Amino acid sequence: MTLDPKAAPVEYNFRNKAEMTAATGYAVEMEGEGHGLSVFFRVDDEIFHTYSAYARGTESLTDSYRLLDVTPYGRQQEFEDSPPGWPQKPIYG
Repeated sequence: MTLDPKAAPVEYNFRNKAEMTAATGYAVEMEGEGHGLSVFFRVDDEIFHTYSAYARGTESLTDSYRLLDVTPYGRQQEFEDSPPGWPQKPIYG
């Protein structure tokens, strides 16, 4: 999915930039590309959008995050607190 305002209105997880900023409490950078999953179902000439998932909602489709969850440093995401001596910033992206 693109976060390019020239291609389409910028929205992620069904929220625009102002809504994302209000939900997180800090300015959100919404640019570039983002991951997500959408499922469509076609019956004859009709197309139905049956499912969408973004952010952490797509984890069950891959084992990468589950593997990181069992490692000593875990995912090292922005919201996680690390014990002294461990990396204090995200190291996996």
